[in-house]
Amino acid sequence: MNTPHESASAPPDPCAAAPRRCLNLGILAHVDAGKTSLTEALLLRGGAIDHLGRVDDGTTQTDTMALERRRGITIRAALATFAADDVAVTVIDTPGHPDFIAEVDRSLAVLDGAVLVVSAVEGVQAQTIVLFRALRRLGVPTLLFINKIDRAGADPDRVLAALASRLTPALVPLTEVRLPGTAAATARPRTGADDVWVEQTTALLAEHDDDLLEAWVDPARRIDEPHLRSALAALTRAGTVHPVLSGSARTGEGVEQLMRAITGILPPAADAPPAAGPAGASVPGDGPAVAQVFKVERSPSSQRVCTIRMREGTLRVRDRVDLGAGRIATVTGIDVFAPGGPVTRDAVTAGQVARVRGLEPARIGDWIGGGRAAAASDLPEPGLEARMIAVDPAQQAELHRALAELADIDPLIAVRPDRGAARIRLYGAVQQEVLAETLATEHGIPVRVEGTTVVCVERLARPAEAVLRMGDPGHLHHYSLGLAVEPSAPGSGVELVVSAPQITLPMHVYGTIDGYRTAVREYFAPPLAEGLHGWPVTDLRVTILESGYPPGGPQAVDVRRTADGVLREAIRRAGTVVCEPVDRFELETPAGTLSAVYGLLGRHGAIPESSRIAGDLVTVLGVVPAAEVGALRTGLSAAAHGEGVLETVLDHYAPVDLKRT
Repeated sequence: MNTPHESASAPPDPCAAAPRRCLNLGILAHVDAGKTSLTEALLLRGGAIDHLGRVDDGTTQTDTMALERRRGITIRAALATFAADDVAVTVIDTPGHPDFIAEVDRSLAVLDGAVLVVSAVEGVQAQTIVLFRALRRLGVPTLLFINKIDRAGADPDRVLAALASRLTPALVPLTEVRLPGTAAATARPRTGADDVWVEQTTALLAEHDDDLLEAWVDPARRIDEPHLRSALAALTRAGTVHPVLSGSARTGEGVEQLMRAITGILPPAADAPPAAGPAGASVPGDGPAVAQVFKVERSPSSQRVCTIRMREGTLRVRDRVDLGAGRIATVTGIDVFAPGGPVTRDAVTAGQVARVRGLEPARIGDWIGGGRAAAASDLPEPGLEARMIAVDPAQQAELHRALAELADIDPLIAVRPDRGAARIRLYGAVQQEVLAETLATEHGIPVRVEGTTVVCVERLARPAEAVLRMGDPGHLHHYSLGLAVEPSAPGSGVELVVSAPQITLPMHVYGTIDGYRTAVREYFAPPLAEGLHGWPVTDLRVTILESGYPPGGPQAVDVRRTADGVLREAIRRAGTVVCEPVDRFELETPAGTLSAVYGLLGRHGAIPESSRIAGDLVTVLGVVPAAEVGALRTGLSAAAHGEGVLETVLDHYAPVDLKRT
């Protein structure tokens, strides 16, 4: 292995030297559990850095944004690589705050394995459970690391019991902590010499491994430690069991054992080419490039830089690639992640992660090659919207451009104009504060944020009709259009019906009835995007009753402007009702806190519908106004003594309750 100095000056290319393997590793945790500090400790142990950075000092490798360094939190997923044995491990340090769950979601899609960090002091917290469930749902093999064993109040045994209760009982502790809660705390590896550990581990693994079960019940067969650890690795990779290690990222205690578990238990990149093979043999790196784009950012020179995970083949500088939907781009530069930092290379191969320049049309979620469409995110769209106004009115146009650039990088941020301001959709208050600070520090645009509210919709109050005919006062376009609007069932969206005689439609402009219908839907988009109260109008049927045009026919601009004006007038006549989102919730809490939790639910307009009991835990299910979810989540920490978990998903929209508001 290179010394830290050598790694920094000439880092090796991961996966390039046989028999090196690649492993893309996620490190996840509830905020303040110490995952960024653990990443630093792994990088130090792997020779990628020569001294530990500190989150409090803003000197860590993965918190690269100035804002991250000032706040001491991770905002954007960051990458770094270290070498261990024959494995090049690319670590993806993900945000811990729930407002940045979108960054976590994007990272999970490219992982080979994960380490979920839990504090030995605070123990299992709400985000710990949410992250573990996400990893299980996606089938990401996961190790657990109980951090901060040297801190006052550390109790690894209590935390291990909580992990078994709140996450899964299929846990295999690989270390034993001595003197927890003191500066002398140590984490000793458990070995085959510990008969009790061997018996307990064998019993657990035998529940899922038939061969091990047969060996366990056969007196003539002996289960040795290599056999046990082989079964543990196989079951961990299958996502069936989860090894647990303990230590302190601050002191480095237990980090060596964790590193051995990462490289010895977690699976290497399944799509990476083998280190060597028969001459002329085809390997995954031989074919056309197939890769996922999971992060997009702008360089200081405003060039788009895409972080990709290679799935198949080899991507080379000057390659022309297909991003789908007719978007073609040429690769102009590649930086492969290596110990010590990204290294400029001519190519990147299957299994590796790299930053690629030249993919200007690319967006997060795109696939390079392979003919695959961008996968839809499982995340709900941001549920909050706020008005942002430049403190200096002269910078308002500049603010719109900056927000458009940020939204272009992050497709889950939606921006729309609003009478001298900009409306932007967000996940939470912390994300809102970070965005405002980013605009001030990185774009030089101080902003004022006001009017934060949940994202509502408008539905028609009644049916209505409207018509604009050629020659009407104020109507200067060469097209006549009459239509009717009427409310339809919740969740039905927008239905367009054309009942006007086809002979009256401008088919010479649109070619076919489907072409006309597609164009009119596009023309209707602006008036439907902002109703009488500023929210999107939905769940309605629009019927075109009449159409007409003079000899020679209208131009498309005549049809567009007429359609826009008629629909706006029809919506005005119909009137609209503002409807707020209502979430379905699942709340898990210790039984002893149930009374306080029910009181909290009542204060925030939640309606419990059912409950179930499992041991000392009660799960309550019901519905709650989405506007109350943030306050409910905040209050739950106190009501459930920090042990409550709330998960919500949009269920329906209902007319705004004026009494509650």
